[in-house]
Amino acid sequence: MKDISFSPVIISERVIATTDTVKWHFAKCNNSKCNSIFLVHPEETPGDLGYLCPDCSRKTTTSHIVQCSSCKTVLNFIRVAPYEEKVVFTVPKCSHCIGTIEDEWEVEPLYQPDSYI
Repeated sequence: MKDISFSPVIISERVIATTDTVKWHFAKCNNSKCNSIFLVHPEETPGDLGYLCPDCSRKTTTSHIVQCSSCKTVLNFIRVAPYEEKVVFTVPKCSHCIGTIEDEWEVEPLYQPDSYI
């Protein structure tokens, strides 16, 4: 019979910082056509468009945005022409709050004060 010997295992205790484990949270993408769930960094705050997943966030750099002025849901992205300035279009209400699909077709541009300069 063979002798089996085991080497000792040393286990060390490690403290995990609470900022790395506790404050991360999930958020739902504010784009009504996406609605994906993704992880949000603890220091990230929702912007004017709310929380957008990485894919939808990339679209904001190359597209116009259609947003409900009532509930702030992003309804659509419209591709921008090469030399066109990006604009946020708003609708008074949408099918996600107190409106209907037809209300989403009445698009109005939302001009920022610095766009008149």
